[in-house]
Amino acid sequence: MRAQAVVTDEYRSAFPDPITIKADEIAVVSHCDLEWRGWIWITLPDGKAGWAPEQYFLPLSPNEIVCLEDYRAQELTVHPGEALIVTQALNGWYWAEKPSGENGWVPQECLTLLDR
Repeated sequence: MRAQAVVTDEYRSAFPDPITIKADEIAVVSHCDLEWRGWIWITLPDGKAGWAPEQYFLPLSPNEIVCLEDYRAQELTVHPGEALIVTQALNGWYWAEKPSGENGWVPQECLTLLDR
């Protein structure tokens, strides 16, 4: 996917220090997000925790998972009227990039895609 989008509603990143996990690393999962289906709360071995898409993981035990591909939980702060490029849609969120090169996750409800 690669689409142009415009921001329709402001969104501010809620996590200034996002988690990063690499393929084959193990984490502990504690619960899923009731508002955003498909997102799970994971804790890394160093104790850092955050939201991640369940599709990126394979269960090893009832609360232990292994990461299938590199993932970064970076959220993007956006303001109405900003232009973005969207490269991925997942569980109600878009991975988007600003012209400055800054990128991250933005809720789909905050953007309007201009082309597909």
